[in-house]
Amino acid sequence: MKTLRDELLAAHRRDAVVEAVVRLIETQVAARGGLRGMSLKTGLAVLKAARPGVLERAVQRLLPEFIDALEPLYQAFRASSDRDFAVFLGKHGRDATQALLAVADLRVREASPAVQGAYARLRKLAESEVEAALPAVARTIQAHLG
Repeated sequence: MKTLRDELLAAHRRDAVVEAVVRLIETQVAARGGLRGMSLKTGLAVLKAARPGVLERAVQRLLPEFIDALEPLYQAFRASSDRDFAVFLGKHGRDATQALLAVADLRVREASPAVQGAYARLRKLAESEVEAALPAVARTIQAHLG
């Protein structure tokens, strides 16, 4: 049985998936309004100016972990009568959000105490951002399934 990793990280598909995820991140940040949106836009612009290609490298490095986190949901989808993974993820949004955040949570445990403290303060915000982005994430995944 094919895994989500088999589907999305296949040699002929990986670069397109990475590119799509980078576009997704940029689109989600650009669409944010208000003070939070200004802060996100400014932060991303500064990061990209200081470290060109940083998003691409981060996605290349972290994508397998995020895909693995969604694997149980993908297998449940394949065992279901649903035909569209994006729709399935929409029905299981809370589980998908928690699976994706678990990757970040695990990564932060390896970080410095200062980063851990900052993340703890922003964790709830991160949850709402992932929830808001989940429909676009689901559509992006569905578009690249074989």
